Amino acid sequence: MHQNWAGLSLAALSQQIAQQLLAVGILEAEQETKLLFSKVFGPDVWQQILEPDQQPTQKQIIELAPLLQRRLAREPLSHILGEKGFWTLDLEVNTDVLTPRADTEKLVEVALALTHEQPTGRVLDLGTGSGAVLLAFLSERAGWSGTGIDISDPAIAVAKRNATRAGLTQRANFICTNWAKLDGSDYDLLLSNPPYIASQEIDELPIEVRQHEPRIALDGGDDGLDAYRFLVAHLDKWLRPNGGFAFEIGCTQAQQVTQILEQTGFARAIATHLDLADRERVVCGQMEH
Repeated sequence: MHQNWAGLSLAALSQQIAQQLLAVGILEAEQETKLLFSKVFGPDVWQQILEPDQQPTQKQIIELAPLLQRRLAREPLSHILGEKGFWTLDLEVNTDVLTPRADTEKLVEVALALTHEQPTGRVLDLGTGSGAVLLAFLSERAGWSGTGIDISDPAIAVAKRNATRAGLTQRANFICTNWAKLDGSDYDLLLSNPPYIASQEIDELPIEVRQHEPRIALDGGDDGLDAYRFLVAHLDKWLRPNGGFAFEIGCTQAQQVTQILEQTGFARAIATHLDLADRERVVCGQMEH
């Protein structure tokens, strides 16, 4: 591939790569090209591109070519880069964790809204994965501490490294265990972005997701709601009276998750919140006194 790049300016190379990405169905081709270029050429590459005679070195071409090949094969860009921006953080990601999505930032927004009058508290994040939600929340709530739980040891290792990256190791604790084994406690807030894809729908997901992300973090059972049933059944065990909770949901699941919550009798102020595309993305509420 890179034999065809000989003599190209950075600007022409950028255009060619964007066209190749677009040809395999990657719609954000221009943005992804920028990220690949920044990885290889450094963050000031866009200043260099403005110079028409600026060309990549052979060493840079040799470094860029395999990265592009991986992306053309539909390996997630986040895995190729080894990181993903989320909220204000740059997080390590790999095949052991879900890549944080922009939609999930709505869960952080709702968590911050629920706690805007609480300068201190303790938060529990179930299915923490890369630690994205917990760390983003703690980065905005200096008086809070929290615990992230995941059943995957490799995921917990990623989350711990991300806590170090974010400078939050003193306030973020991560534990590898099954939710069912959690002892009762008195958390002020419970957050979760649980598995919520119906089992039979996983094979319909984009290649980047179904082939490269951990199935255990996607599979929500026959109807996608297994995790919510478990979470709701144990809310009163984990949360103190008046404690808040917020769950990310699939965009068609708001009514069903709300019904599961209403059936418990101990959740109130149940509300749904829309993501950037105006889809129902988060269900939240509070415990009764």
